[in-house]
Amino acid sequence: MVDVNVTVSGIIMCCDESVCNVNLGRGYTIEKCPLDELPFKNAIMDGRNNLSIDYLTSRIIEDGKIYFICLKKMDTIQIEEPHPHLSADGTYRMSNIDCMCEDQLKPYMDGETQYLNEQINLLRIFKAGNIGFRDIFFNYKFTIGGFISNSVNHTSYYQTRNTLANERFTLSVPETALCNQWLCDYRNEPYTLLKNSIHEFSWGLEQVDLATGFEQYTTALEMTLLPQNQQGKKQMLANRVSALLGGTSQEIQQVHQKMLNFYRFRSESLHDGNGSNITDTELKELENVTREVLKKCIERCKAEYQSNHAITWAEVKNLIMSDLVTQVTLLKNSGALPA
Repeated sequence: MVDVNVTVSGIIMCCDESVCNVNLGRGYTIEKCPLDELPFKNAIMDGRNNLSIDYLTSRIIEDGKIYFICLKKMDTIQIEEPHPHLSADGTYRMSNIDCMCEDQLKPYMDGETQYLNEQINLLRIFKAGNIGFRDIFFNYKFTIGGFISNSVNHTSYYQTRNTLANERFTLSVPETALCNQWLCDYRNEPYTLLKNSIHEFSWGLEQVDLATGFEQYTTALEMTLLPQNQQGKKQMLANRVSALLGGTSQEIQQVHQKMLNFYRFRSESLHDGNGSNITDTELKELENVTREVLKKCIERCKAEYQSNHAITWAEVKNLIMSDLVTQVTLLKNSGALPA
């Protein structure tokens, strides 16, 4: 076996120094770093040696210097040492490709990338802000046969990353403690149970087009709270979201009306090509509604998982929907929701 020294690094976009106190787990640290000291600086500069436009909204400028909030991890993994193989001419050879061991290194990048994306998605549910990655850089250093020194670079690049939205992800001191507890509580199994809905929500956040983002948030809500192929989605979803999020009768009625409006805006955009009612304000409101629904549901996922480690999302969803049917009936009987 060969020991491989791995460095994982990258810029966490659209956040401030408060994120340096977030515990991502799995050995990752977060630091404020000067641009000129980044080991991957050349990879984020354009052909004229200017900072890539993708990173402009993530800069922190102090005393004329540019800083970024960066992620870093040092790790050691093991791979099988490559050996010469018999070639067509009957000799044993080992190519440069063999020495690089790309096929053994890629699974590490894939696993770490998936983990980091899950943590970012959990942060996006915890609080609004355009936090995320454009690139994650992986450097592997190892020696083959005691004398062949290799340095291999991989990059996980996010083609669809929304680099235009400039809303920063920030945390107060009390929020930081709550955020770290949130990550600890809901990573792994609770996240896995709800991951399809979370990914749909996160995909909505990546959209530059307002109408497309609006559509993704609505789909995330339908996936989470409605049966598949449900008829009459508009009224049922409005009832269930308002029952889940509303406190007083007035709040329930306000959420219910908002959801009906949102469905109308979505229909006008999707079927009539008229997205004039979907402004930044409406998009943000639906984003926040979806975020709060997912918070409620991932809390339920954790509770149900603690009671039954074999439970599936389909089973959790049925429990959530059953409870909401009961709540909606009670609210209709009380007059808080229309019969």
